[in-house]
Amino acid sequence: MATDSELESDLLDEARGDWLDLFGAIAVVKIVEGGEGRLPLLRRAGPLLVGLVREGRLVCGEPDAEGGFTPWSAGAHEAAAVVEDHVRRALDGDLVLVPGEPCSFALPEEVRTT
Repeated sequence: MATDSELESDLLDEARGDWLDLFGAIAVVKIVEGGEGRLPLLRRAGPLLVGLVREGRLVCGEPDAEGGFTPWSAGAHEAAAVVEDHVRRALDGDLVLVPGEPCSFALPEEVRTT
């Protein structure tokens, strides 16, 4: 199993040049550590994403039709809380994972708005 910092680095690399969502993060964990099933993989990826958002190393937002990225107006801690709640609800079976929800993630230096 990779260390948290190694997996965080892999998640950040995946977000470089393109947006990342929960499904992308799940795929990174599957590639790096192996495993099966979205929820077990989310159990590993989710807290790491939350931490990266809270630290400001990933920004929550939505890609737009022109190739830009519209970041949420929420601060890092508030955005991390939204992602954390979404992950918890998915793990508890209270919601079904949908690509792009609750947001996409981008590196702060790669957020470009149009």
